[in-house]
Amino acid sequence: MTFDAKGHALATASTRMTSMSMLRSVAVGFSFAVGLTFGAGHVLAQSADDQTTNSSTESVPTDTVTTDQANADVNDAAATTTNDAMTAKTPTGDAKSAVVFMYHRFGENDYPSTNITTEQFDAQIKELTNGNYTVLGVPEIVAVLQGGGGLPDRTIGITIDDAYRSVYELAWPVFRKNNMPFTVFVSSEQIDAGYSNYMTWDMVREMVRDGATIGGHSQHHSHLPDLPIDEVKAELAHSAERFKEELGFVPEIFAYPYGEANDAVIKAVTDAGYKAAFGQQSGAMSDESDFMYLPRFALNEHYGAMERFSLAANSLPLRVSDVTPGDYTLTRNPPAFGFTLKEPAPNVSCYPSDGQATMSRLGDERIEIRMDGPVASGRWRINCTALGAQSRWQWFGMLYTVP
Repeated sequence: MTFDAKGHALATASTRMTSMSMLRSVAVGFSFAVGLTFGAGHVLAQSADDQTTNSSTESVPTDTVTTDQANADVNDAAATTTNDAMTAKTPTGDAKSAVVFMYHRFGENDYPSTNITTEQFDAQIKELTNGNYTVLGVPEIVAVLQGGGGLPDRTIGITIDDAYRSVYELAWPVFRKNNMPFTVFVSSEQIDAGYSNYMTWDMVREMVRDGATIGGHSQHHSHLPDLPIDEVKAELAHSAERFKEELGFVPEIFAYPYGEANDAVIKAVTDAGYKAAFGQQSGAMSDESDFMYLPRFALNEHYGAMERFSLAANSLPLRVSDVTPGDYTLTRNPPAFGFTLKEPAPNVSCYPSDGQATMSRLGDERIEIRMDGPVASGRWRINCTALGAQSRWQWFGMLYTVP
């Protein structure tokens, strides 16, 4: 990457720091930024072609109940959980940000791009329970930051996409043992199809009764920006209908499949009644985030090492404004990316997932990134970091869909 300073004597982090410990922090941070720029790039839900459907011997509850009874029980549990979250005292603090992690599979070693090994998962749980972090439910975190409140420093949220069966069999017992709230984003059709490596509605209901949060994830796990907007609305409506039928309620938070969105998709999700929605761009969320396109740090085998996990868990938002492009699906390629810093950050560096970039600083505040040519279609990420106080990385990441 080439850096061009305009109206500002730009110095990279490595030239500004003299101590060896700070140099090591920058080196690790560079690796961390590059890893999370390129890591977990294609988070694909499996199709029917590589599934084995459930047989009639699939486990069912011993006690037979009607669907209406099951829904009533789950709805009561969900309402109780919501009321408890509203009435219980959420830990408070002065922090205006939190880090949310995104998982998919656990112990499914045939899928390293979306899987966390059991050894990595155990190490991450050990880190989160060492007394330095506060793990809160994602709806609580969203409510506090939307409402202008403060959170404990190093607040963590846990999300899981796609409702794979390993969530039920491996992850849920660990979260339950450690009293950790979590959210599972469910694509309704993947459960309706009866794929053997996805959870069943009975399993989802069981987790809800135990306090897990369920989020929307569309009907078919489609690339939503590729669909006509009427089809997007139909996906959301059908998914909501299935949640109502199977769980007795419609979720209030959403995750875009593959992290892909655009202005029209976001409006459709908002109009469907969702109060917050997550993408798959890296970074810490804050009270200034776009609550309909919130960031998360993706985890997988390649980028699940403890050094990176700890750096992400301790990260802070790089507070910016006037981000261009404003729409999360590109209409111009190569993209002209830029933003304005809201706080001083002399050592900003940016890392695109594809293409060579020139970074320019216009004065102390404006950062402009220009690519040397068009970027590949699909998903294009760019991560910008700056080393902040206490050697904690400030982070701003974006994910754009490239037609």
